[in-house]
Amino acid sequence: RGAMSPMEVCEGLGLRDLRNRRWHIQGTCAIKGDGLYEGLDWLASTLKELQASGYSTSTGSGAF
Repeated sequence: RGAMSPMEVCEGLGLRDLRNRRWHIQGTCAIKGDGLYEGLDWLASTLKELQASGYSTSTGSGAF
Protein backbone atom coordinates (compact mmCIF):
# COMPACT_ATOMS: atom_id res chain seq x y z
CA ARG A 1 0.00 0.00 0.00
CA GLY A 2 2.27 2.74 -1.21
CA ALA A 3 5.32 1.41 0.61
CA MET A 4 8.68 1.08 -1.07
CA SER A 5 10.31 -2.31 -1.41
CA PRO A 6 13.74 -2.83 0.16
CA MET A 7 15.26 -2.72 -3.33
CA GLU A 8 13.56 0.62 -4.07
CA VAL A 9 14.90 2.04 -0.79
CA CYS A 10 18.39 0.80 -1.66
CA GLU A 11 18.28 2.37 -5.09
CA GLY A 12 16.66 5.59 -3.87
CA LEU A 13 19.35 6.13 -1.22
CA GLY A 14 22.21 5.07 -3.47
CA LEU A 15 23.40 2.52 -0.93
CA ARG A 16 25.32 0.46 -3.47
CA ASP A 17 27.67 3.42 -3.88
CA LEU A 18 28.64 3.43 -0.20
CA ARG A 19 32.09 2.11 0.52
CA ASN A 20 33.45 0.96 3.89
CA ARG A 21 29.97 0.94 5.42
CA ARG A 22 27.79 -1.93 6.48
CA TRP A 23 24.14 -1.51 5.74
CA HIS A 24 21.05 -3.66 5.77
CA ILE A 25 17.50 -2.99 4.70
CA GLN A 26 14.89 -5.06 6.47
CA GLY A 27 11.40 -5.12 5.05
CA THR A 28 8.91 -4.47 7.83
CA CYS A 29 5.21 -4.08 8.47
CA ALA A 30 4.30 -1.39 10.98
CA ILE A 31 0.84 -2.84 11.50
CA LYS A 32 1.90 -6.42 12.19
CA GLY A 33 5.45 -5.79 13.39
CA ASP A 34 6.87 -8.19 10.81
CA GLY A 35 10.60 -7.82 10.25
CA LEU A 36 11.36 -5.76 13.34
CA TYR A 37 13.11 -8.53 15.27
CA GLU A 38 15.08 -9.56 12.19
CA GLY A 39 16.34 -6.02 11.70
CA LEU A 40 17.27 -5.66 15.36
CA ASP A 41 19.00 -9.05 15.30
CA TRP A 42 21.11 -7.90 12.35
CA LEU A 43 22.00 -4.68 14.16
CA ALA A 44 22.95 -6.47 17.39
CA SER A 45 25.09 -9.08 15.65
CA THR A 46 26.81 -6.44 13.51
CA LEU A 47 27.63 -4.31 16.55
CA LYS A 48 29.01 -7.36 18.38
CA GLU A 49 31.15 -8.23 15.37
CA LEU A 50 32.49 -4.69 15.10
CA GLN A 51 33.30 -4.56 18.81
CA ALA A 52 35.09 -7.91 18.59
CA SER A 53 37.14 -6.49 15.71
CA GLY A 54 38.22 -3.54 17.85
CA TYR A 55 36.04 -0.88 16.24
CA SER A 56 34.36 1.68 18.45
CA THR A 57 30.58 1.55 18.18
CA SER A 58 29.96 4.78 20.08
CA THR A 59 29.93 8.26 18.63
CA GLY A 60 31.76 9.72 21.61
CA SER A 61 29.61 12.83 21.68
CA GLY A 62 26.22 11.25 22.16
CA ALA A 63 25.07 12.63 18.82
CA PHE A 64 24.67 10.93 15.49
